[in-house]
Amino acid sequence: MTIKEIEELSGMPRANIRFYEAEGLLRPDRDANGYRNYSEEDLRILQKIRLLRALHVSLEDIRPVASGNRPLEDVLRFHLRALRDQEEDPRSSREICDKRCV
Repeated sequence: MTIKEIEELSGMPRANIRFYEAEGLLRPDRDANGYRNYSEEDLRILQKIRLLRALHVSLEDIRPVASGNRPLEDVLRFHLRALRDQEEDPRSSREICDKRCV
């Protein structure tokens, strides 16, 4: 599929698609005329990237998912743990402040 088609199907702007390609997360084939030919797999990768970026997952954590070296579920579990830890820090700080201010 063309850049325009994958842009429409993924909901991702062309500039972002090109960025992820430059980062090595996508490797579309080239037609005889040199145009990129994106595959269904490229579309699936972009959909995963879009989900993970919406969750503020870092590019470094996305790389192994895009390459197929790490399941999406593993990254989501890791991210969920990190989010829970972030919730605990302010709660602990508030508890300490509450105890000291009484």
